[in-house]
Amino acid sequence: MVTVTIHRGPYLAIQNDSSAGLVFLRQFLTASDSLSTDDHKVLSDRLHPDATVTINNSPAVKPNQMLPMLAMRSTKVSEFGHDVHTAWDIAEENGARTVMYESTSFTVFKDDPDSAKVSVNEFGIIELSECDGGELKAVKLRTYMDPAPVAARAQLVLGKMG
Repeated sequence: MVTVTIHRGPYLAIQNDSSAGLVFLRQFLTASDSLSTDDHKVLSDRLHPDATVTINNSPAVKPNQMLPMLAMRSTKVSEFGHDVHTAWDIAEENGARTVMYESTSFTVFKDDPDSAKVSVNEFGIIELSECDGGELKAVKLRTYMDPAPVAARAQLVLGKMG
């Protein structure tokens, strides 16, 4: 039997006694939204060794190709995060889980004289698998969004620096 748990509101409001998939999402987004490279180790620990990351229709990449981009992000961005609207944890009898979440990400560039907050609607899907000891790890991560507003602001702000 499949069970579904729904959370509405910020991911930081997900309680420790919530479903395993929702707790995973809180820990995952806390680490991925952080601008501290120390927190990226936590993120890396949450990924299965064979995990793949797909953004829109781009080819899937391994996390070791994505994680360095997070470190670079922290050099250009003063604020980044996700405002989660709704998250769903779908648990299957075999232990597999799928977490889906609707959010708005926000980005503020360090050198932006206006400190403009660029918002982008996103939909994320994280397929989880139980590993040794029952720990959940992300196997497939997919994000659907329009990166054009962030790219345009980056070009405007960062392009003036060169």
